[in-house]
Amino acid sequence: MGKFKALLLDIEGTITSISFVKDELFPYAYKNVANYLDDNFDNPDVHRCIAEMMTASVEEAMSDEKVKVIRSEIKEETISDVVENVRYWIDIDKKITSMKTLQGLIWEYAYKSGAVKGHLYPDVVSNLRKVHETNRPIYIYSSGSVYAQKLLFQNSIEGDITELLSGYFDTHIGLKGDSESYRKIAHQIRQAPADILFLTDIEAEARAAHNAGFAVHLVVRPGNGLLSEEARKVFTVIQGLDEILED
Repeated sequence: MGKFKALLLDIEGTITSISFVKDELFPYAYKNVANYLDDNFDNPDVHRCIAEMMTASVEEAMSDEKVKVIRSEIKEETISDVVENVRYWIDIDKKITSMKTLQGLIWEYAYKSGAVKGHLYPDVVSNLRKVHETNRPIYIYSSGSVYAQKLLFQNSIEGDITELLSGYFDTHIGLKGDSESYRKIAHQIRQAPADILFLTDIEAEARAAHNAGFAVHLVVRPGNGLLSEEARKVFTVIQGLDEILED
């Protein structure tokens, strides 16, 4: 089996398809955000997201005239501004942590109602079980909120697989293109960076983790972006999780 002592996984394009996130999850949040906010405006978790988005909107509006500074006096105006920003940020794939948290709350409703099931590639669960059986911890690191991550794995097409996972990280730990984020993860899970294998489909993330001392494999899946020749020379490229057990 592979020599790593801990496994860190990206989600989109690595263990679940990009099309699931872009063609199912994002459109669901885009379409339903207004109704969800109207129905759940007094929910403390929703209030917390809105408050954080108000702060984010002020900061983002300084450099992007399309971002609305969210008004707070009238409920209908607040919802209108939040909806406009959420839809705009989805359109440009902006990684706003509070917006990702709100998406997670909306997706919770989708999962629990049965409208959505979390996609996983066929090679994922069986190979995660093999890693788990060797007592090596498996962690998730995604730009989607920890809450949204757990929802996906609790409501996957393979059922609830959270028993296989030891922990989750999102952008609260730092951006995925920043090497310091990976150093923080290594510190939190009490593993030497060189003993952690990180799987991702994104070159910038691979370089950031590599610069932090991690072992890194780039994952090629249907629909993923093309990898540069430089990346193919620097990193091991795999097409499925079975290959990490062959090292």
